[in-house]
Amino acid sequence: MKRFAVTIIVIIILAAILAYVESGFLLTHHGLTTSAATTVTAATTISGVPATTTINRGTLYDCYSYTLSVNKTNSTTQAHCLLTTNSIGIWAAAGDADTAHLLVVGANNGTYVNQTISYNCTTFLTELTGPKQVYNITFTTGAGGGSCGQSMLIFNSTTSPPQQAYNFVYNGNFSNGQYTGWNASGAGFGTKPFNITYANNAIVKCYLSSPWNSSPGQYVASTYRCGTQTAPGNLTSSEFIANKPFLNFKIVSNQHGNIYVEILRNGSPAIVAAYNTFNLSLPNSTIKGKNVTTSIFRNATIPLTTVAGKIVRIRLVSSSVGTQYFMLAGGFRLSDTPNQQRGILINLTMYNST
Repeated sequence: MKRFAVTIIVIIILAAILAYVESGFLLTHHGLTTSAATTVTAATTISGVPATTTINRGTLYDCYSYTLSVNKTNSTTQAHCLLTTNSIGIWAAAGDADTAHLLVVGANNGTYVNQTISYNCTTFLTELTGPKQVYNITFTTGAGGGSCGQSMLIFNSTTSPPQQAYNFVYNGNFSNGQYTGWNASGAGFGTKPFNITYANNAIVKCYLSSPWNSSPGQYVASTYRCGTQTAPGNLTSSEFIANKPFLNFKIVSNQHGNIYVEILRNGSPAIVAAYNTFNLSLPNSTIKGKNVTTSIFRNATIPLTTVAGKIVRIRLVSSSVGTQYFMLAGGFRLSDTPNQQRGILINLTMYNST
């Protein structure tokens, strides 16, 4: 009887110890449990997350380089990571969900990020500076209506675009109103993207014949200067990996030998595409008999099969000078399917890529 009682007491003590450990009180680094089941690993991407779910917390990832992507609208995804440095940059995209919200709470119960994300494509959101501890991430996506694919969070070690090749077109929608991650050469594209909302203002009227229509977002790259003389210039993206067969975007461009879009490989043109969206035979080219082709953004696609898996850049080239010759473009994103308006492509040249 005494042996049975001792056995019962031992079982109770072991159960209490196990509950104590699993409750998370035995912590190091402010939230990293000492359980052998919890490990810190290198970067990962969590994808294909269904709506309203919680990510498995069995593995603890390093915040230093962490990516979370969600392909559902109206969903809440929870995850966590361990900060091993004092500061990281957070990049975010609401994607097809149109809006999203990010809440980051430390193991010390401090709230470090509590922000709504209105950028459809990946853009710098904020800097997180805090102690080295576990951070709990709650990422809530909106109802839909946006573009640019999956909703995404990217944590990295810097608040500036790191010198690396992305697996997406960095800042492809210019959603923050800046050319962050792009390099402008010459005066043509200006110092920051063109604000469509401002341009379409009833007082400003910064368009050629009619208000801008079907733009990919509020901001686009542009050499148009409200009807004044345009200037030549180039605009080049950060490096990215051509991990999908198509590059989709929207463009307004007149036919001209010095206005085109390039895909660069090792600094040289691998693909060159020229467009003419001023073609009157295109759908919705006139409204009440008025030519509106100069203000309608058209869907464009560049096939990337010749540079598949390669590190490339986008370069917008507008070397023409004249009020009728300009380019506006934006909403650059990689895709599994093409989305090009028939009748706008003038020329597509593909060079041997090595």
